[in-house]
Amino acid sequence: MPNGADRNWIRLCAAIDGFRSRYGKWPTRIRLSPETIEDLKQVLGSESFSILENKLQLVPDDAPIIAENEEGQQFSYGDDKFPEKLPDIRARDWLGIESLPEFWD
Repeated sequence: MPNGADRNWIRLCAAIDGFRSRYGKWPTRIRLSPETIEDLKQVLGSESFSILENKLQLVPDDAPIIAENEEGQQFSYGDDKFPEKLPDIRARDWLGIESLPEFWD
């Protein structure tokens, strides 16, 4: 389990990648704690966080990070087993967020 400053970013990408691997499509929303949303704002910076919000609806919830869509399909970072194969396109590439701000490098 990631524990660095970017741990929630890594967990978010893992949930999105798990969803993509399982269903072959992208989630439309992410359920996550309000604290995790605030952490992502700090880690990503305003420009990258805006990109994230344009791709996915962020829903404050007391659940682990859960990627889901309107069809009821979901992948939970905290509860589901990760697929054995990587998705055809990784979450970072789909989101267009290549790296974190320079102070994280």
